[in-house]
Amino acid sequence: MEQKELIRRFKSKNFEDIDIRSAARYFKSARVFYADLQDGRASDLNFFERTIVMYEECEEPKRKPDYTSESGSRYWYTKKGVVRGSNHWGNGVANCDWAIHLKNGRYIYGRDRQYCMISNKDRFGFAKWEDYLFKPRLLKIKRKEVVTCFNNVVGRDIVYVDGKPFVRQIIETYVEGK
Repeated sequence: MEQKELIRRFKSKNFEDIDIRSAARYFKSARVFYADLQDGRASDLNFFERTIVMYEECEEPKRKPDYTSESGSRYWYTKKGVVRGSNHWGNGVANCDWAIHLKNGRYIYGRDRQYCMISNKDRFGFAKWEDYLFKPRLLKIKRKEVVTCFNNVVGRDIVYVDGKPFVRQIIETYVEGK
Protein backbone atom coordinates (compact mmCIF):
# COMPACT_ATOMS: atom_id res chain seq x y z
CA MET A 1 0.00 0.00 0.00
CA GLU A 2 1.26 3.50 -0.76
CA GLN A 3 2.25 5.72 2.17
CA LYS A 4 -0.21 8.38 0.97
CA GLU A 5 -3.08 5.92 1.41
CA LEU A 6 -1.81 4.77 4.81
CA ILE A 7 -1.54 8.40 5.94
CA ARG A 8 -5.07 9.14 4.70
CA ARG A 9 -6.49 6.09 6.49
CA PHE A 10 -4.54 6.83 9.67
CA LYS A 11 -5.75 10.43 9.80
CA SER A 12 -9.35 9.35 9.25
CA LYS A 13 -9.27 7.17 12.38
CA ASN A 14 -10.75 8.22 15.70
CA PHE A 15 -8.67 6.47 18.35
CA GLU A 16 -11.52 6.89 20.82
CA ASP A 17 -13.30 4.16 18.83
CA ILE A 18 -11.10 1.57 20.57
CA ASP A 19 -13.12 0.15 23.46
CA ILE A 20 -10.99 0.39 26.62
CA ARG A 21 -13.58 -0.70 29.19
CA SER A 22 -11.79 -4.01 29.72
CA ALA A 23 -8.70 -5.80 28.44
CA ALA A 24 -10.80 -8.27 26.41
CA ARG A 25 -12.83 -5.48 24.79
CA TYR A 26 -9.69 -3.46 24.09
CA PHE A 27 -7.98 -6.42 22.44
CA LYS A 28 -10.94 -7.25 20.22
CA SER A 29 -11.78 -3.68 19.17
CA ALA A 30 -8.11 -2.76 18.57
CA ARG A 31 -7.73 -5.68 16.16
CA VAL A 32 -10.71 -4.41 14.15
CA PHE A 33 -9.55 -0.80 14.41
CA TYR A 34 -6.04 -1.49 13.02
CA ALA A 35 -7.03 -4.07 10.38
CA ASP A 36 -7.16 -1.64 7.44
CA LEU A 37 -3.87 0.05 8.37
CA GLN A 38 -1.69 -2.95 7.55
CA ASP A 39 1.14 -2.94 5.04
CA GLY A 40 3.42 -5.93 4.85
CA ARG A 41 3.73 -8.98 7.06
CA ALA A 42 5.40 -9.70 10.39
CA SER A 43 8.76 -11.44 10.51
CA ASP A 44 11.40 -12.25 13.09
CA LEU A 45 12.75 -8.72 12.49
CA ASN A 46 9.62 -6.79 13.49
CA PHE A 47 6.92 -8.93 15.14
CA PHE A 48 7.93 -7.59 18.57
CA GLU A 49 7.40 -3.93 17.71
CA ARG A 50 3.89 -2.49 18.35
CA THR A 51 1.85 -5.55 17.37
CA ILE A 52 -1.39 -7.25 18.34
CA VAL A 53 -1.86 -11.01 18.06
CA MET A 54 -3.70 -13.92 19.65
CA TYR A 55 -1.37 -16.83 20.38
CA GLU A 56 -2.72 -20.38 20.56
CA GLU A 57 -1.37 -22.43 23.47
CA CYS A 58 1.05 -25.13 22.33
CA GLU A 59 3.82 -27.35 23.66
CA GLU A 60 7.32 -26.09 24.34
CA PRO A 61 9.61 -26.74 21.35
CA LYS A 62 12.27 -29.38 21.87
CA ARG A 63 15.15 -27.17 20.82
CA LYS A 64 17.08 -24.17 22.10
CA PRO A 65 15.19 -20.86 21.67
CA ASP A 66 16.26 -18.56 18.84
CA TYR A 67 16.00 -15.58 21.16
CA THR A 68 15.57 -14.89 24.88
CA SER A 69 14.43 -11.43 25.96
CA GLU A 70 15.68 -9.44 28.94
CA SER A 71 12.44 -10.34 30.76
CA GLY A 72 13.08 -14.06 30.20
CA SER A 73 10.57 -14.69 27.42
CA ARG A 74 11.80 -17.23 24.90
CA TYR A 75 11.11 -17.29 21.18
CA TRP A 76 11.38 -20.03 18.57
CA TYR A 77 11.08 -18.90 14.94
CA THR A 78 9.58 -21.09 12.24
CA LYS A 79 8.69 -20.50 8.60
CA LYS A 80 5.02 -20.24 9.57
CA GLY A 81 5.32 -18.11 12.71
CA VAL A 82 6.75 -17.92 16.20
CA VAL A 83 6.38 -19.82 19.45
CA ARG A 84 6.63 -17.69 22.57
CA GLY A 85 7.27 -19.08 26.05
CA SER A 86 6.62 -16.62 28.84
CA ASN A 87 5.10 -16.00 32.26
CA HIS A 88 3.57 -12.67 31.14
CA TRP A 89 0.82 -12.27 28.56
CA GLY A 90 -1.79 -9.74 27.60
CA ASN A 91 -2.10 -6.07 26.89
CA GLY A 92 1.08 -4.14 27.50
CA VAL A 93 3.78 -6.75 26.83
CA ALA A 94 6.45 -4.12 26.12
CA ASN A 95 4.64 -2.11 23.43
CA CYS A 96 2.63 -5.09 22.14
CA ASP A 97 -0.71 -6.64 22.99
CA TRP A 98 -0.22 -10.39 22.99
CA ALA A 99 -3.09 -12.46 24.33
CA ILE A 100 -3.11 -16.23 24.52
CA HIS A 101 -5.96 -18.66 23.98
CA LEU A 102 -5.44 -21.60 26.31
CA LYS A 103 -6.24 -25.22 25.50
CA ASN A 104 -8.90 -25.20 28.23
CA GLY A 105 -10.80 -22.47 26.32
CA ARG A 106 -9.81 -19.53 28.55
CA TYR A 107 -8.08 -16.42 27.27
CA ILE A 108 -5.41 -14.34 28.96
CA TYR A 109 -5.81 -10.73 27.89
CA GLY A 110 -4.11 -9.17 30.90
CA ARG A 111 -5.59 -7.39 33.91
CA ASP A 112 -6.40 -4.20 32.07
CA ARG A 113 -5.43 -2.30 28.95
CA GLN A 114 -2.01 -1.27 30.22
CA TYR A 115 -0.72 -4.26 32.15
CA CYS A 116 0.05 -7.82 31.25
CA MET A 117 -0.87 -10.86 33.34
CA ILE A 118 2.09 -12.38 35.14
CA SER A 119 1.89 -15.99 36.31
CA ASN A 120 4.20 -18.29 38.22
CA LYS A 121 4.71 -20.60 35.25
CA ASP A 122 5.57 -20.19 31.60
CA ARG A 123 2.90 -20.76 28.99
CA PHE A 124 3.76 -21.46 25.38
CA GLY A 125 1.84 -20.04 22.45
CA PHE A 126 2.13 -20.07 18.66
CA ALA A 127 1.11 -17.28 16.27
CA LYS A 128 1.39 -17.26 12.48
CA TRP A 129 3.28 -14.40 10.87
CA GLU A 130 0.17 -13.34 8.95
CA ASP A 131 -1.92 -13.11 12.14
CA TYR A 132 0.08 -10.21 13.58
CA LEU A 133 -1.35 -6.73 13.19
CA PHE A 134 0.89 -3.69 13.41
CA LYS A 135 -0.24 -0.76 15.58
CA PRO A 136 0.95 2.06 13.33
CA ARG A 137 2.06 5.53 14.34
CA LEU A 138 2.18 8.71 12.29
CA LEU A 139 5.70 10.13 12.49
CA LYS A 140 7.35 13.17 11.01
CA ILE A 141 10.85 12.32 9.82
CA LYS A 142 12.86 14.92 7.89
CA ARG A 143 9.64 16.97 7.54
CA LYS A 144 7.93 14.02 5.85
CA GLU A 145 4.91 12.24 7.31
CA VAL A 146 5.32 8.47 7.59
CA VAL A 147 2.97 5.82 8.91
CA THR A 148 4.90 2.95 10.48
CA CYS A 149 4.08 -0.57 9.29
CA PHE A 150 5.67 -3.99 8.81
CA ASN A 151 7.14 -2.84 5.49
CA ASN A 152 9.17 0.03 6.97
CA VAL A 153 10.00 -0.99 10.56
CA VAL A 154 12.98 -3.19 11.39
CA GLY A 155 13.82 -3.88 14.98
CA ARG A 156 12.71 -1.71 17.83
CA ASP A 157 14.17 1.61 16.71
CA ILE A 158 14.61 1.72 12.93
CA VAL A 159 12.12 3.14 10.40
CA TYR A 160 12.88 3.21 6.69
CA VAL A 161 11.84 6.32 4.75
CA ASP A 162 12.46 6.40 0.99
CA GLY A 163 14.82 3.45 1.37
CA LYS A 164 16.96 5.10 4.06
CA PRO A 165 17.04 3.88 7.68
CA PHE A 166 16.25 6.34 10.45
CA VAL A 167 17.20 5.37 13.99
CA ARG A 168 15.16 6.59 16.95
CA GLN A 169 17.30 8.59 19.32
CA ILE A 170 14.97 9.86 22.05
CA ILE A 171 11.19 9.30 22.19
CA GLU A 172 10.12 10.21 18.63
CA THR A 173 13.37 11.76 17.36
CA TYR A 174 14.87 10.00 14.35
CA VAL A 175 18.22 10.57 12.62
CA GLU A 176 19.41 9.02 9.40
CA GLY A 177 21.16 5.70 10.04
CA LYS A 178 24.09 4.02 8.33
